[in-house]
Amino acid sequence: MAVTDRTTDAAAAVRKLFDSKAAAWPSKYGPDGRLASRLTRLADAVTHRALAEGSVLDLGCGTGELASAIAATGMRVTGCDISPEMLSRAVAADPSGTVDWVQLDPGWQTLPFGPQTFDAVVASSVLEYVNDPTAVLRECGRVLRPGGVMLCTVPDPRHPVRWAEWLIGVANREAVVRAAGGRWPRLESYLTYLRISRQRHSSQWWHAAAASADLLAVRYLSDSPERSPLLLLTFHRPDEMRDST
Repeated sequence: MAVTDRTTDAAAAVRKLFDSKAAAWPSKYGPDGRLASRLTRLADAVTHRALAEGSVLDLGCGTGELASAIAATGMRVTGCDISPEMLSRAVAADPSGTVDWVQLDPGWQTLPFGPQTFDAVVASSVLEYVNDPTAVLRECGRVLRPGGVMLCTVPDPRHPVRWAEWLIGVANREAVVRAAGGRWPRLESYLTYLRISRQRHSSQWWHAAAASADLLAVRYLSDSPERSPLLLLTFHRPDEMRDST
């Protein structure tokens, strides 16, 4: 199988996983949802670090809660995702069309936006699913205006949750699924998540990857609060970028 085929298959698996989660996804961001605080933190980070009334791309927008929260502050927001089920719910929840919603092909390599289109790009829990994070970071840099910022969340390998994931990862997953006897579909879904959410790196690794994509790290003391399973990383596009050709 060619590398491009493996990449396409991996992207299709990601789309299938999130299509299956779409119906229940918005409840995670409700007032009592387990991701409500993450939504608030990310929306605040964008509004504090991007230009007021600027344009923002939410890459991997899911069902649109973050994109809508940012748009409510007066920014112009575009949300895109590879999951049609996620995106259809985002559109349905935004009848006034405050956000521009864009469907991405699972195997996309180039974002369907011109150079220097956005003042900020947000990628919340996206980069761990991609085959080539540096290529995605470079493409995000391409659509950023000079001085624009990129905010992304990625798994923090130092967190105990990630240690447990590693232990599960070295176990025989197929045996675990068979032992469940089909009685625990959530377990099977979690094992699928571990199989396709494969990028687990330190903040130093991500900073180096961003630097190779011509994005410079910006450090904030509050970016990654203690006991969070995610790192919140911020990069900015310098005024001049190297020619990648």
